[in-house]
Amino acid sequence: MFRKATKATVISMALACLLSLSSNALASSVSNDDAHSDSVVWPKHQQLPSFAKVKRLDVADIYDAPGDIKLLMATLQGIVNRKEPRIYLLENQEEGKTTWLNNLEVPYSIQSDYWSLLKQYIHEVKGIIIYDPNVQDSINVATTLAGLKDGIVASPELAEKLKVSPYNLKVLEDLRGKFKDRMDAYTWQYEHLWNQTTHRMLIGLSPNTSVKIPPGLPASFSVIAQETAQIRDASNRKIYDFDLSSLLGKEAVYVRFDDAFPQDGWAPPFTK
Repeated sequence: MFRKATKATVISMALACLLSLSSNALASSVSNDDAHSDSVVWPKHQQLPSFAKVKRLDVADIYDAPGDIKLLMATLQGIVNRKEPRIYLLENQEEGKTTWLNNLEVPYSIQSDYWSLLKQYIHEVKGIIIYDPNVQDSINVATTLAGLKDGIVASPELAEKLKVSPYNLKVLEDLRGKFKDRMDAYTWQYEHLWNQTTHRMLIGLSPNTSVKIPPGLPASFSVIAQETAQIRDASNRKIYDFDLSSLLGKEAVYVRFDDAFPQDGWAPPFTK
């Protein structure tokens, strides 16, 4: 059963391969439930924290960057933006790379490359957390440590570059060889880091690199439902049942949800 909300969707079916992602619980690294981490304010009655007003933004385009670079820049952004939002990362282009950035209506400058942005804010970083490529879930441990220690997360290869000039960052934690598997990693995380984090919010994140879906509908997919009208209010909150029995009998049935009108800025929601 699929639910249409305030955004039109295209629902497609196919017998095709789809990336499978696992979900794991992480705690935010804001240690005081009520209040302030630099300029971050999180009152008890408020679901999400508030940040200082945006004055201007330094922008880095990481859309085509490797996964370890995206992780590095995301953790840099988390540290730097505590004081006030100053770093904006361009991570997708489905709705236009700068659509949401321009909607903020604040001055910004796009850096020539992400390394120059790191150099600009390197003084706000205390060091590197190195994750273990052999235990992908160590990435989630590393991001929690990064929040607690004001560090950035790096692959072993990136760490070698960051330890020398012009960055000269020290290694705060090296997780290589520390965990034998994902359960070992999360058990250690819970036993050693849980009491240092806020428990007001748990975030499920896959430690794997996201894979871009190519534009257009692959030949192996067929459209079973499509919205043709751009409805932006709650009038299209209808529930539809789809009979997929004709697609059964092979290894698996995969569902792909596409946005019929990506320029609107809403993703296609569904329930099972």
